[in-house]
Amino acid sequence: MSWRLLNLASPQFEQRPEPPSLCDLIYSGRRHLVSGLPEANKTLFALILGLELLRSSGDTFALIDFESGPEATRLMLTELGATNDELERVLYPEIEGPPDATDIGMLVDAGAKLAIVDAAIGAYAASDLDDNARADAEKFGLAWIDPLWQRGVATVLIDHVVKSAESRGKFAIGSERKAGRTDVHLGLEAKLQLTRGTHGLVRVTVHKDRPGWLTRPHAADLELHSDPETHAIRWEFKQADADQEPGKWRPTELMTKVSAYLEEQSEPVSRNTVEHAIKGTATYVRQAMTELVAAGHAEETDGPRTSKLLRFLTQFPPTASDCVGTASPTQSSHLATASSASALYTDDADAVDEAEIERLDRVGQKLGLT
Repeated sequence: MSWRLLNLASPQFEQRPEPPSLCDLIYSGRRHLVSGLPEANKTLFALILGLELLRSSGDTFALIDFESGPEATRLMLTELGATNDELERVLYPEIEGPPDATDIGMLVDAGAKLAIVDAAIGAYAASDLDDNARADAEKFGLAWIDPLWQRGVATVLIDHVVKSAESRGKFAIGSERKAGRTDVHLGLEAKLQLTRGTHGLVRVTVHKDRPGWLTRPHAADLELHSDPETHAIRWEFKQADADQEPGKWRPTELMTKVSAYLEEQSEPVSRNTVEHAIKGTATYVRQAMTELVAAGHAEETDGPRTSKLLRFLTQFPPTASDCVGTASPTQSSHLATASSASALYTDDADAVDEAEIERLDRVGQKLGLT
């Protein structure tokens, strides 16, 4: 007899539901699948998660890399603001085949709390497995994912999707068992493609979430900004804004100020009142009010003598994640300007003079942001 009955009332099986611990997206010790088309910034997304882990908890992550190689990986991490100390803490093994117990033990003993496999096709090939076969998908999970999961290490498996939108569905390319034996499946879509010196927007969609904490259908938007001179990248995870047209520039700083002002008012106020109360270029203040109404954060009604009255509805911006990345203060000088990328996209007229605003408008037009 090989079976035995378990007592589910036993304390050893008690598990409290815990929300995601990393960027409000990644669960501690869980199995994650991240899929998307080429150039959906999947690798960049994963490296950002790794850096956030390093900086937020002091733990480290392992990168099992079949895609970029050590030179390109170091460049990406450096442009994301990684210091030499942080680079030294990244666990980057040379891969010759599927992992054995010693390989898994090496990563666990080195303190890995997150393991990124980039990407599935390379790991399948290293194991002589076919990712279209259900049986091979099971073998892959048993060799690459489960040994880490059983040791409390969260895993992020990066994978591609079918190019045809009609046949893609919610699944990664190959057998549906890839997604079936994971706890969380996130889909990435580049709503605005990142290139050097510009900015990008990646939408994170929830395809599967066994723990049930993630916001559906879109868990977050990842905003990426590349400095035009240094190419240093800063990032911010925000609540997905389904109302914003990708690539459309909005005066978000002024929208935040107007929203806060309206929230303080006990009754609707006119547009003229708001315009006089908020510091900034009048054109942008008026645009901020219009954008808030269009996105449902404020209500506009008719007032006396053809005036327009505004009333607060919901907060802008929506609650953002704590995962906001800039270059480390201890970093070398040519990368310490990562946060300066924000100057290109500033919409706070208090921060710049009129000449600078005109320059930013020209830059925005060139980049297709205005």
